[in-house]
Amino acid sequence: MTVSIKDVARAAGVSIASVSRVLSGKPGVGAETAERIRKVIEEMDYRPNLGARGLVKRSTGNIAVVVPRGSFTLNNPFFSTILEGVVQGIDQTDYNMLMSFTSSQQKRLLETQSVDGVILFSPRNEELSLEWLKGIGLPIVVVGSYLEESPFPCVRPDDERGIKQAVEALYQLGHRNIGIMNGPISSMHSVRCLNGYKSAMLELGMNYMEENIFEMEEFDVFKATKEMAEFLNEHRRITGVVCSSDYLAMGVIKAATIAGMRVPEDLSVVGADDVPLSDFMTPSLSTVHVDLLGIGKRATSILMDLLQGKQIRKKDVVFKMKYIERATTSVPKNH
Repeated sequence: MTVSIKDVARAAGVSIASVSRVLSGKPGVGAETAERIRKVIEEMDYRPNLGARGLVKRSTGNIAVVVPRGSFTLNNPFFSTILEGVVQGIDQTDYNMLMSFTSSQQKRLLETQSVDGVILFSPRNEELSLEWLKGIGLPIVVVGSYLEESPFPCVRPDDERGIKQAVEALYQLGHRNIGIMNGPISSMHSVRCLNGYKSAMLELGMNYMEENIFEMEEFDVFKATKEMAEFLNEHRRITGVVCSSDYLAMGVIKAATIAGMRVPEDLSVVGADDVPLSDFMTPSLSTVHVDLLGIGKRATSILMDLLQGKQIRKKDVVFKMKYIERATTSVPKNH
């Protein structure tokens, strides 16, 4: 028969609260009594039920890192670099980190309250609806762009301004026919990038044309490379392309090669985020830098504040982006 905390309390002649204090190492129990409780625990071979203990303490000691669309996301160095920042942040605490990649895993993990708080990577509303997320009642911090009016604190790059800087940089080099490689428009990140592209094109007096917009169904660079190559073949007039991620930019460079174009001689390419690989590529990637590790660490520290019951005044924490010129951009051929 399983021994319960009640049985231990009865045998030691103390309250359940006293046994609980001894188990969790909290003060409030005299030395002699504590010793007696420990002896009874040993004699009765009592093993605390960690799940039940979590309910008593209202704490599991776990943080969930929820990554939608697992393989797409983990292959993408934007996410894996931020994740490194999250890990560094959690390392400074006593929490364990649990990761989940599929909707069913996520729902199970969060509905069973197996965690104290959640770091959520750019969810789409169709995957984990806002109502459902609010309904689980856990502290949540979102990483990357989510909803315009997110009820959760959100830590993200300034996508819109970043893409604007990329378009401006190509314009300064003499490019006048600039395309954009973007992710699915169901992603708030893609919406912000498109807004930045559109406003820069209009402000600089260039033609904003729907046909110069390449929109991928998913941030799946392998699947998209072939489609990108076809797109570039049909849009030979484009001399520069801005991308909503470095990951996509890598796909564009590969696609340009397939389409018989040279980078940057025939096509200038600009990425976004400045993931660690960007500088090591050949040619090295012009991009818009943001502190990805910092985003991960900041998201973790905001979650820790929430777990301590602190009020979060600044809901939308936006990290600035800064254009970095490398080897994938140059003056257009016929300039």
